[in-house]
Amino acid sequence: MSRSSGSERGHTRRVPTFLFVHALAAAALVLVGASAGAAAVATVAPADDAEASPPPVAWFGLREGKIEARQRDRPLLVYFTASWSTPAMRIEREVWTDRRLRRYVAEHLVAARVDFQESPSVARHFGIMEPPALLVISPQGESLVVLRGNHGADSYLRVATYAGSRAWEHTDYATWLSRRGNR
Repeated sequence: MSRSSGSERGHTRRVPTFLFVHALAAAALVLVGASAGAAAVATVAPADDAEASPPPVAWFGLREGKIEARQRDRPLLVYFTASWSTPAMRIEREVWTDRRLRRYVAEHLVAARVDFQESPSVARHFGIMEPPALLVISPQGESLVVLRGNHGADSYLRVATYAGSRAWEHTDYATWLSRRGNR
């Protein structure tokens, strides 16, 4: 027995039944396999949480950040920025997108962002004359560290680690940093 595969100018080609059935079965397997594979890909979670991307930094305003830091008994990182500051915009693109920093901030700190243009008096109150700058405040409101100027993700992560580890309860940042060998 054979099947017609179509006609051209009245001519009909005959395809043996076993070839037709095998081709149909192969096509069905490819389709089933592709859809099962897609489902498997969609439902497979990373084996390790380290693989999952941490959420973006959850920014508070300064007032709300102070309240949150006090309630959670966590230090507050205050980032001073401005849209006209080229170094601040670089930090937005390259530092605050760093996975290690975002993960550490989410797990150990509270973060607040202050726009220098909108709140110059707030910045001056903390001795910040131009952005970018990073200030660490204890949950009790004590200023602990100020990092001024253009720094990379590693520098921000060191400041965050100092704050999140609560090393500030025992030593100042410069001493802590010197004991770590600037790692």
